[in-house]
Amino acid sequence: MDSNSTHEDASLIVQIRSGDYDAFTLLYNKYIRQLTQYGLKFIPDLPAVEDCLHDVFVWLWANRQKLNIHSSVKSYLFKSLRTTLLHWLHRQDRLQTLTPGDEQSYRFELQLTPETLFLHNEQHRQIRQQIESVLLTLTAKQKEVIYLRYYEGLNFEDIARNMNLSVKACYKLMGRAIAVLRDNMVCSILFVIYCCQPVL
Repeated sequence: MDSNSTHEDASLIVQIRSGDYDAFTLLYNKYIRQLTQYGLKFIPDLPAVEDCLHDVFVWLWANRQKLNIHSSVKSYLFKSLRTTLLHWLHRQDRLQTLTPGDEQSYRFELQLTPETLFLHNEQHRQIRQQIESVLLTLTAKQKEVIYLRYYEGLNFEDIARNMNLSVKACYKLMGRAIAVLRDNMVCSILFVIYCCQPVL
């Protein structure tokens, strides 16, 4: 994230703490699309994700006076949504109890989108299939680390906070994911070209 955005977010939080609902609305509008996309990777159910987002922002407003954010605001919102999504999955009996190191306890869908890869001919369709087949071999946590780093532009410290992991564990997950991609050199090059465009 750039410093201007970080400074703007910090200013919005100060205003929100003082009860400025317009600042709250600005923060909501700034991140709602990205948060929705992230949520849908856990739960492919838009109404359920919207309910979880509603809970996050209602909690944020209700507890505005005691907000104490030590990471970036964006990272804080992503972590809040992730926690809410996992609780939702628990309530629906769709998730076993998470245990440290258990990377298969939840699902995280990392898929290509029409915006990242245009499929106008058979060759492009084959490229997409090749990349997606390799992505399917990654664990949920590996896919989530890739998504947060390359799609959302979070640093490893924020990713670690978001996923309740150590920074070292995040680097390790990324290293393993890159190793899988590296095993298919063509796929790894195409993935970087078409998919790994950090959010500015």
